[in-house]
Amino acid sequence: MKYSKEIIKNILPTLGILIAIPSFAQLDDDIIITKDRKVELPPANRVFEKIPPVKGNPDEKQMKYSFFDRKPKGIEEVKFNPNVVSPDGGKKKEEAEKYNNYISLGTGNYGRIFGEAFINSLQENKMILGIHALHNSTNRGPIDDKNSANMYDKAEITGKYLAEKFQVSGGLTYNRDQYYFYGYKRPRVEFDRNQIKQILNTVQFNVGFENIAPNPRVDYSLKTSIKSLKDNYSAQETDWTTTFNAYFPIIEEKFIALVNADANMAQRSDGEVDKRNLFRVEPSFKVNLNRFGGRIGYRAVNEFDAVKNINRTKGFPTIELTYKFPGLIYVFAGMDGDIVRNTLSSYLAENPYLKPQTKLLNTEKIREFYLGGKGDIGSGFSFNFKGSMGYYKNLYYFNNYSPKKNESLADTSKFAILYDSLSTQYVNVTVQLNYQPVEMWRTYLRADFNHYQRRAFEKPFHRPLASVKWGNTLIVSDKLVANLDFYYYGKTYAKNPTTQQLVTNKAIFDLNTEFDYLFGKQFTAFVKLNNILGKKYERYLYYPQQGLNFLVGVNYSF
Repeated sequence: MKYSKEIIKNILPTLGILIAIPSFAQLDDDIIITKDRKVELPPANRVFEKIPPVKGNPDEKQMKYSFFDRKPKGIEEVKFNPNVVSPDGGKKKEEAEKYNNYISLGTGNYGRIFGEAFINSLQENKMILGIHALHNSTNRGPIDDKNSANMYDKAEITGKYLAEKFQVSGGLTYNRDQYYFYGYKRPRVEFDRNQIKQILNTVQFNVGFENIAPNPRVDYSLKTSIKSLKDNYSAQETDWTTTFNAYFPIIEEKFIALVNADANMAQRSDGEVDKRNLFRVEPSFKVNLNRFGGRIGYRAVNEFDAVKNINRTKGFPTIELTYKFPGLIYVFAGMDGDIVRNTLSSYLAENPYLKPQTKLLNTEKIREFYLGGKGDIGSGFSFNFKGSMGYYKNLYYFNNYSPKKNESLADTSKFAILYDSLSTQYVNVTVQLNYQPVEMWRTYLRADFNHYQRRAFEKPFHRPLASVKWGNTLIVSDKLVANLDFYYYGKTYAKNPTTQQLVTNKAIFDLNTEFDYLFGKQFTAFVKLNNILGKKYERYLYYPQQGLNFLVGVNYSF
């Protein structure tokens, strides 16, 4: 196959996570295991840099786990990662042309218009700059025509300066999300669409300073970001977060001291002004003894809320033990606890249909015990699993807003957040299997199972008990790449806000596919089909999603 090697080299790094489901937002945390190296679990990286992948060493075999935490959203959206590849045209690999920039344009049903552009400076420079712009909109939605349309715009500029021993990075991002509260009771008389319009404007600035010197005596990283969020209902939130991580080798790689700390200061104006701060510091020690490893630490967390009169400090001991079997198989077990920070921005990212003046509380992970493993079992198989059991306090659920005593009608189109103030036991099991028998085919299967103890509420409203994802990438020929994924999302429960009767949202079955055809070194055409089964399922009660939808377009790399 004339172009196979070049296609694989360019496509597979970007297709480790396959086409995303249109109705789901996702956050992917990658765990990479490299032979002859120790295994580290990096912290979740939410920054997605669209810079052409660095050429890998063909002699260095890796397995990449897309071990991610999904939080499905209520808004339908097409998450599209275009792939522009360059056939070698008979050239040697080292002579193949590089393209730092590309533009994607597409259109589809529901009046969809899609456009995206990435402009990057030369990657060989010490100073790297990038510009990203995105527009993704539909003119109508699954019901009531324009009343369920949506529009997403994004503009960002990122930069990075690489010196011999340190790295400075920064970025400025603007997001504008526009959608409608179309979960209202029907039939409904005519009304002004502006009454149900929601617009989220978000501006975020971030800067980071990291040590990148080889074999440093002390390693460190300092990052800070400021985010400002405004909506169409007079809500505003300013969130300032700073993180610091330090690594002190005491006896080479055998005995290491670590310090992780973060400071989070937020002010939310939605009715009354509420200052909500959270400070966290965790010193720990790590031991590496050939096959055995261990880490022990203590996490101290201070929580402050001006309106709710909260000012407390809690401590959580943390411990983890690891063992490496011959080959690339690792097992680990541990215990920890924390206070999980919840903000208006984080809630809207999960469920955008929140009512004004939503109550904000952090969730306390009182204690968690976990056991897991990961490894390469040969013949193209690798695995990753983790089981955990623990207790939450103030675990949150979403449910359609119920009326108060002085209100006559419930609002089915907006959601309230319900907190379980009792200690809630939970169990989570996650298993992922990866299989790549040949370079032309990659597949993985991931399953998540959850159990929540019933305490203050009859059911864990809008929290699924099971989800399954099966994804495939296939190099059909020199010029054709195909993706196929299947997603199952278990049934969820809600309560009718008017009758107070328990309602069951049916399980979601979602099948998606994408085809990319290479016309040459710089042009690619794509066809993306989402929700092939055509089910207008409801992730959130009274919010049906789009049925079968498609996106057709081209990519140009330059």
